[in-house]
Amino acid sequence: MYPKRLALLALSTALALPGLAIAAPGGSGKGNAYAFGRKPVTTTTTTSTSSTTSTTRTTTTTTTTTSTSSSTTSSTTSSTTSTSTTSSTTSSTTSSTTSTSTTSSTTTIPSCLDGSGPLITLTGTWATSYDNRALLDLTRLDARQATFLPSPTDLYPPNLGGGSGTCVSGGVELGQYDRSLTWDQMHTMNNAGVRFENAGVTVENVRIDDVADGIRPVAGPFVIRGTWLSYVRDDCVENDHVQPGLIDDSLFDGCYVGISERPSLAIITSGYDGRNDLLTVRQSLIRLQPMPGPRGGLPTDFGNGQFFKWSDLATHLELDDNVFLAEQVGEGGASTMGIPSSLVGCSNNVMVWLGQGPYPAPLPACFTVTTDRSVWDAAVATWKLRHGVVP
Repeated sequence: MYPKRLALLALSTALALPGLAIAAPGGSGKGNAYAFGRKPVTTTTTTSTSSTTSTTRTTTTTTTTTSTSSSTTSSTTSSTTSTSTTSSTTSSTTSSTTSTSTTSSTTTIPSCLDGSGPLITLTGTWATSYDNRALLDLTRLDARQATFLPSPTDLYPPNLGGGSGTCVSGGVELGQYDRSLTWDQMHTMNNAGVRFENAGVTVENVRIDDVADGIRPVAGPFVIRGTWLSYVRDDCVENDHVQPGLIDDSLFDGCYVGISERPSLAIITSGYDGRNDLLTVRQSLIRLQPMPGPRGGLPTDFGNGQFFKWSDLATHLELDDNVFLAEQVGEGGASTMGIPSSLVGCSNNVMVWLGQGPYPAPLPACFTVTTDRSVWDAAVATWKLRHGVVP
């Protein structure tokens, strides 16, 4: 039903190019303290257990000897009987020894940097955008030692286009926006942490804080995995071009809106239609965070939007093994807090609700609702441990 779902794998196979290392400008920094991602996973297996028990019994032997002697004199007869007993004892103990043999194997989470396409390495601190709309097919963009500073003069720190199958791995974005700006002020600046307009892009292990939109795909299919977003003032993922994709193993710890698939009139007029495509969200954590000056509110108000901002042209949706958290009803009202009707697959999701009363919208049977904040906290701690984040 969803013909683009496996397109990224096909691209990786069909468009393999020889490696090319390119050192990009941008400073001589020594990396950043927020790098994370390719965390080794160690598995311990018990391969064999042997147990040896030895037992020695205790034996006592008793020997009795009786002898009789007689002597006779003229008028007296005497008889003497002597008895001697000899006892010997052999004693021992019982001992048991158990030995266990264990082996450990370590595997590393795969990275899109393991591909064979052209390599561009970004390092240092970037106060201006890395804007490259002429990337070759299967380009690998290694930003693990780069720090980007999104700001009103740096709206799209990485802004990418060109060939298919681009890998964007690593990098930290520390937004320089005033954290008290309202939703309308941030939205008017129309900025995003990562923007790409080429197909088959993978964004992995990127840390983004304090931007309007977190990641903005314009083309698909796309993969977002191992990403950590916080204080995103509008959409953690703005997929308003309704592209097919996968959001996997990611931590969205503070979104005004979780995921948006609500095309503007200009996008609709351009012919974008996601109804034959699929977006999958799995093994990820999404928290709505009340922020200053919510849409339609006063600058002194604190509010948030919804988990899914959807439209009739949005993709089908699949949700598996995710944890969501909301503290209050979104500014659009209780009806916006539900799950889109385009849901086609769903399993093992948890909704942590910290607001008043029951959760404000119906949820499908694949959701469990809890009011226990520790469920979210434990899930976040586990995610950070798995990704090598130092507490």
